[in-house]
Amino acid sequence: MSAFRHSARFSRVAGFTAACALLTQSLPVWSAEHILTTKLEHTTNDHALTLPKVAITRIFEDTSSLMFEKSWFWQKDIHESGWPKHDEAFVNYSFPRFQLDNDRRWSLTPQAGAKFRSNVTRALAGVRLGYQGEGWGLAGRYRYEHETTHKTAEEGRAGRIDLYATYNISDQWMFLYNPHYHFKHENRSPDFGTGNRDYFEQEFLVFNQLNASNTIFGGYIRRDQNSDEAAIDPGQRNSSWLLGYQYKF
Repeated sequence: MSAFRHSARFSRVAGFTAACALLTQSLPVWSAEHILTTKLEHTTNDHALTLPKVAITRIFEDTSSLMFEKSWFWQKDIHESGWPKHDEAFVNYSFPRFQLDNDRRWSLTPQAGAKFRSNVTRALAGVRLGYQGEGWGLAGRYRYEHETTHKTAEEGRAGRIDLYATYNISDQWMFLYNPHYHFKHENRSPDFGTGNRDYFEQEFLVFNQLNASNTIFGGYIRRDQNSDEAAIDPGQRNSSWLLGYQYKF
């Protein structure tokens, strides 16, 4: 049975890898731009968790985009070696936007991706509906998440609903508010660690575009704790401060 589960997991991962390779080869040759993004989060709990992230995004002329992100972590008084622990890899593809009106204000964007950790693989599929106003924007996204635990082959299904509200304070400054709601699809446990089957988070970010190529941003992420051990367990959620930098080329 163990060998069968291992073979099944290998087949799913191999199939996903092949699909990604085929997808990449079929993308447009000429790209509009690349974006290099770096982020640094620092949580507010006693044993502060530090989370650096690096992502590269390629935006194509047909408005589709492909993003690869790698994140690490280390925690005060827990990881004393000074070298961050490997945590998560994330790949996401946004399909070309469908413009829903002649003024090109309404758009629909399907998305697909996956997250990889040492003990969990998570497949993602979503759709985003957006509206672009004069100096502001509003969008909503639903994302389906199918998670497989490597050691036990246990599977879980969850959903995430995001709201993205942006406002251009000036030509250089922009504000983003991103509340998101997570919930389990199963009628049974597992839950998220609190006895509840859902949780809510909010992101408050401010962007400063220094020039056409360089943007800095920062803000606060308000997270619901999902465990009484959130203060010492690096796998748990904690509210955090965030600083970031984007370079377009």
